[in-house]
Amino acid sequence: MSNEITVIGGGNGAHAVAAEMALKGNQVRMFEFQQFKDTFSPVLSSKEIIKEGVGVTGRAKLKMATVNMEEAVEGIKYIFIILPAFAHKMVADSIAPYLEDGQILIFLPGSAGTLKMKKVLDEKGIKKDITLAEGSTLPYGARLVKPGHVRVFIEAVLLPAGVLPARKTSEIIAELKGFYPSIRPAKDVLEAMINNPNPYVHPAASLLSATRIEYSKGKFFLYVEGVTPATARLFEALNRERLALCKVMNWRLYHWDNLKFDEYDLGHTQEECYERILNTSMDAFFGKDSIHRAGMKMLGPKTMKDRYITEDVPYGLVLIKDIGESMGIKMPLHESIIKICSAINGEDYELLGRTAKDIGIAGMDRKALEDFLYKR
Repeated sequence: MSNEITVIGGGNGAHAVAAEMALKGNQVRMFEFQQFKDTFSPVLSSKEIIKEGVGVTGRAKLKMATVNMEEAVEGIKYIFIILPAFAHKMVADSIAPYLEDGQILIFLPGSAGTLKMKKVLDEKGIKKDITLAEGSTLPYGARLVKPGHVRVFIEAVLLPAGVLPARKTSEIIAELKGFYPSIRPAKDVLEAMINNPNPYVHPAASLLSATRIEYSKGKFFLYVEGVTPATARLFEALNRERLALCKVMNWRLYHWDNLKFDEYDLGHTQEECYERILNTSMDAFFGKDSIHRAGMKMLGPKTMKDRYITEDVPYGLVLIKDIGESMGIKMPLHESIIKICSAINGEDYELLGRTAKDIGIAGMDRKALEDFLYKR
């Protein structure tokens, strides 16, 4: 296989990953789906992305920009899938016919996308020798200025990543660190999944700020206006349910300054909350004071149908609640946030979302699940 890489996706994260990789000397192919061809057209025509902000910057030149999946992945060992979780089924269906032995598919972030991919490939009878990996979050906090132009606010200093099967963790993580030295081995892909901070910060804070989000008509900054003592108390209580699941599954929650998660206090004043509330989430992966370096500069959510709800609830909280309850853990706050967000948006996120059944692990007890993730 060639030493090229492929980036699948056309959003904020995909632009940042493709540009960074190209600026660092890699040969990069970038793929976007046909239905988004119009918005991707500047990259298709120029095969360039301007990257500004932190880290390496400049005009990145791509080897290829395409809406043809076959030419995007042919002969490529490393395929980075940088898409919202709701697009994982679409990419699995599209990529399945063109997979080759020896390829590594990396989901950033994963949200258990590795398990969704495996289930789709199994259902299609695809027997290729591929490896799947997923990170807890994107390697960057980034926003598109416009198609073909991305601004990066922060870069990850810690990026837990799991491998499916987990028995190949040491080998695969060593390879992936060549692209992102911040990558660290997670126990398995679900430990990586549960370390994603977004389902814990975004829905709860957005829910408590719902009226302000709608009243502001798009001029809302979650980490400026939504980070308050009330948010802190809800975050802490929600996280205690996550901690109970981690204890049962022997999963680790990563932390910026090695504080114990069951001892932290996110603050009782506005200023304390600004300093601490993301100390167990954004700071863990993007470094100390990332709320000031990036969070307070990033606009949104603009509506209650933003991805802060429509992705993080059905593809984050729903799955974690489902796994937790299957392990005998009561998760009433997960359920409450899911149901209230569903009611606000006129959806049934438990029905639409990612469940244990949806990713092929329904009915497994702890031992069976651990064995499945390790051996695949």
